[in-house]
Amino acid sequence: MLTSRFRIAGLCGLFFLCVGAGSGQIAGPAPERIRGEESVGDRAVERRTADIMADPAAQAPRKNLYLKREFEIPGRESRPQDPAARLDRPTAPGQAHTALSTASASTSVSSGPFIAQTLGLTFDGVTGPTQTGAFPPDSMGAVGPSQFFIFVNGRLRTFNKTTGAADGVINADPDVVFSQVMTNAPVNFTSDPQIRYDRLTKRWILLIIDVPSSSSGSIGDMPNRVLIAVSDAASAGVITANTVWSFYFIPQNTVGGANTGEFLDYPSLGVDNNALYIGGNMFGATSGNFTGTSAFVVRKSSILNGGPIVVTAFRGLISGGDGPDSPRGVDNYDPAATEGYIIGPSDSTFGRLVMRRISDPGGTAAISANIAVTVNATALPINVNASGTFAPIDSLDDRLFAAHIRNGRLWTAHNIAVDATGVASPSRDRDAVRWYELNVPVGSGTPTVVESGTIFDSATNVFSARWYWIPSVVVSGQGHAAFGFSTAGAGFRINAATTGRLATDALGTVNAPTLFTDSIASYNPGDGNPHRWGDYSFTSVDPSDDMTMWTIQEFCDGNNTYGLEVAKLLAPAPATPSSASSSVATGLSSVSVTITGTSSSGSGFFDPGTGFAKRIGASVTGGVTVNSVTYVDSTHVTLDLNTSAASAGSQNVTITNPDGQSATGTGILTTGSGGPTPTPTPSPSPTPGRTATPTPTPTPPPTGPSVMLTPPPGSTFTSSSVTFTWSAGTATANVLVVGNSLHGADIYNSGIVTVRSKTVNNIPTDGRTIYVTLASQVNGSWSTKDYTYKAFKPSATPTPTPVPTATPTATPTPTATPTPTPTPTVTPTPDNGAAVMLSPTPGSTFSSSSVTFTWSAGSATSYFLFVGSSPHTADIYNSGVVTVRSKTVNNIPTDGRTIYVTLGSRVNGSWFTKDYAYTAFK
Repeated sequence: MLTSRFRIAGLCGLFFLCVGAGSGQIAGPAPERIRGEESVGDRAVERRTADIMADPAAQAPRKNLYLKREFEIPGRESRPQDPAARLDRPTAPGQAHTALSTASASTSVSSGPFIAQTLGLTFDGVTGPTQTGAFPPDSMGAVGPSQFFIFVNGRLRTFNKTTGAADGVINADPDVVFSQVMTNAPVNFTSDPQIRYDRLTKRWILLIIDVPSSSSGSIGDMPNRVLIAVSDAASAGVITANTVWSFYFIPQNTVGGANTGEFLDYPSLGVDNNALYIGGNMFGATSGNFTGTSAFVVRKSSILNGGPIVVTAFRGLISGGDGPDSPRGVDNYDPAATEGYIIGPSDSTFGRLVMRRISDPGGTAAISANIAVTVNATALPINVNASGTFAPIDSLDDRLFAAHIRNGRLWTAHNIAVDATGVASPSRDRDAVRWYELNVPVGSGTPTVVESGTIFDSATNVFSARWYWIPSVVVSGQGHAAFGFSTAGAGFRINAATTGRLATDALGTVNAPTLFTDSIASYNPGDGNPHRWGDYSFTSVDPSDDMTMWTIQEFCDGNNTYGLEVAKLLAPAPATPSSASSSVATGLSSVSVTITGTSSSGSGFFDPGTGFAKRIGASVTGGVTVNSVTYVDSTHVTLDLNTSAASAGSQNVTITNPDGQSATGTGILTTGSGGPTPTPTPSPSPTPGRTATPTPTPTPPPTGPSVMLTPPPGSTFTSSSVTFTWSAGTATANVLVVGNSLHGADIYNSGIVTVRSKTVNNIPTDGRTIYVTLASQVNGSWSTKDYTYKAFKPSATPTPTPVPTATPTATPTPTATPTPTPTPTVTPTPDNGAAVMLSPTPGSTFSSSSVTFTWSAGSATSYFLFVGSSPHTADIYNSGVVTVRSKTVNNIPTDGRTIYVTLGSRVNGSWFTKDYAYTAFK
């Protein structure tokens, strides 16, 4: 049982929650936090895996197939739309396709890649109801150091994550596993499982509710418990027969006070370094009436060493006319996190999410008021029609299925109804997956939508459209996102699917969905109308490498049976090593060299950092030993080499990402004499329109602006991916722009960089002239050099020998994402003739999210305007090089932040900048 602690404070906290909520302050964070009702419970009941598995009932299927009544929040279909919700048309993903397997079903590897992720190992983990005795399965499972752990209604089962085979360590009925902490009732069983591998403590955390009932005819008519199991520290996340599990229970109806008589349904689980965050929909146990939503915060330290468990209850999340329905606890891997989160769709309106912050979650937990986040319009999903299925499939409602925060960005997804354009309009006729990336400031401030997208089928005829529902999303350490969900339609059987997006993809877009099952079976079980489905979905990041992702989704695996399919989603391959920063001498115990890679289709180097079992690696031929590898960015790594036993010559360099994928650069590193890698000397070749004078590539001057080294100016590219390398000179920063016209940057813009090499992808391959500008900042001033090249053309014979261009002229860098001047101190004085900002008045506050900037002419012949969230950035707006003296900038944040503006002016061939600061409209 749980006993109350600080009972009076807890009740006062509840009182203030009700009063404060009555004021209707739901559009932003309240200045104060409300303490919850904290209780201290029992110590853990401990059992070894082997003892659990020794129970004869553990591996047997359930004796009875109970259907927990589906508790529903009434009236959601009648909610109005948030007046501020927009009806923006999303970008439709490509047409869905089925992955083609090249191996058996238990070890299938698809053809690919499919851009963001390649489908790897897949396996059918559980079949129901034959192995589960349950409808629906409540799809749930997560990846750990060596196992994939499926936890669904009626079955826990562990698998070898390398082979996909059940390892036999756990194969048990959760009713048996949790039997010692379940409610004593005439009829009882478990339901609604959640599972997480907590990478911070290397523990498995399992959660499930029980369904105590007065009789088999009155299922779920008694207040229930939340049940928790935690693996021991000694196992370090690898579950064996000797793993000791600590079992706890939360009598949710009595935490912190008198018996509420409630039944907690559809629990969520969020885990961070401080606490467990459990949300639930609350119903009167006997009446079945919806009473609101609640959250329970479990102090994590209280369950890691046998207890007693410490729980804080926050009841009445729906207050003041709004609050989160089906509240989700939010997962967070950040070891320095100081607050937790609860989020769900608004109880009062579509087109809105509602979040609450939990402060001091590892101590005296307190909760914020409701924080409303308006999103694009949403709508209640439609029950799904599937080929071969006579009754529709349950689409549940517009609840969020899981939530995950990483680097201050919260990702979550749900299913909604849309029309053929992907909009939740009145003519909606199919289901789609809506996903969000929210920027969540710590401590205070309203979250903002960074991006949202909709995964839908744009077929005009709904009978030809695929429907997508029950989604989950997670983000890797590389910033790539992976999604998993079910799919069906009037012309399609029920299958499992995935899609993804690269961190660099356009906002709101994903790849075409990939089906990773290929069912042709019909689904007509005797579980009612509509057929139960879901109710959960989960996608997780591999804790070994922080780049591989896994998803578990429900599909129809045989006539009238469902399956839980697990898919391993491989990250893009490493970038292909293409050059080394210098040659290296033999006979050295330690010498450093930087390897530059060429990125294609999202490929890139990656290292998760300390604390992970798998790290980036490298090898070099010719007897060279790699002492260490230092990850720089996705196209650069630094190798510390031992060449004591190396032979002279051109060596291959292989970079291996933590997930085991590797890429090799052939002959890119020269061992022998040390020093800078020599620049090839071009031989003569005709230059169109004049007679060329063959000259070697000039030796870069030791002082002054940088000079392009490779590829040799005037040469012809050999592919659509080119690595540009330049000398240092005395420049402190550079900008590289590549375009289809002189001073154009429509192909590439590096922004301000301090490296001396950049790889540019997707260069046209039709033989056209490519214009390249290299800008250098020397002593606070910027100058530029222009170069021309010929694009690669597969059908043409490439120019065998490059010809250098004429002496570069000092012309402007057309656009640079960061601003050229790093500090305001280098801003030129007015007598330079630079333009000056006229309006809005520098230092003023904007009056809306749309602002027109106007500046004087000065003596400048061209200009650029950057608007950013920090000094010398252009994340809000970048005008490029313009000759007009006014630009209107839209979508400026409206949260009162400081907005930084840089105005660049080109005077007599040189660029000068002026910096300004404003306050955003609020």
